[in-house]
Amino acid sequence: MQAAAASSLDARRLGGVFSVLERVDRARDVVEFAEHTLEALGSVLGYRDTTFFAGPTYDGLFLDPSPLLEGRQRTLIREYRQRWDRHDVFARPRAAAQLHRVSAVSVDADDPATPADRAYRDWLGGHGIESLTAVHVAPGGAQALFGIFGPRGTVDPIDLAVLRLLGRQLDAIARHLPGRAAAEPPAVALPPRLAQTAELVSGGLTNAVIARTMGVTEDTVKKYVSKLLARTGTRNRTELALVLQRGR
Repeated sequence: MQAAAASSLDARRLGGVFSVLERVDRARDVVEFAEHTLEALGSVLGYRDTTFFAGPTYDGLFLDPSPLLEGRQRTLIREYRQRWDRHDVFARPRAAAQLHRVSAVSVDADDPATPADRAYRDWLGGHGIESLTAVHVAPGGAQALFGIFGPRGTVDPIDLAVLRLLGRQLDAIARHLPGRAAAEPPAVALPPRLAQTAELVSGGLTNAVIARTMGVTEDTVKKYVSKLLARTGTRNRTELALVLQRGR
């Protein structure tokens, strides 16, 4: 399948794939991998509005508290967090199954939508985003999506073939990368409350859900998470979840 996809692409587009991979191959960990890929999606392939969401599970990645964002996605993330993360088109089982099978899936404004998808797509359309594309990778045993957004037709069928070829290669690179080069699981046993927080964070739960589960305030959960970040040497919840998953 990979050879068939490559044979349908011209030399220029294949050159773009190799150029992206050359930049990404220098990454020492998942965070650098994501940063290099987003930069290359813009500078090499010309996509300006991109994201990287990661989590220990596929469902959990949509709750990533610290996604990497390029372009106007930065202005939409708060509203996405408050209302739309669980309504994301790519969170649907059918889209998830397709992404695991072919690496990249694109949805355009003209594509049929279920009622459950329509509200989310209308919200994005109100911000001038009518094309949604996701590329699936599994870094270090976790789950992640690169998102590409833009006006209608941002990703045409040939572009999608490029992204599917690229996605398979990115996945092969990402699977062998650590969450962060200097990060290691805690060397000593955690106190019970921190251990419980670590387990819930690694499950991709938000602070609000963790607070309800543990019977504490969100401020207390934030303090626990800060202590876990300090103990593991990680910079954000995404790195922390990846490190905790490796330490199980």
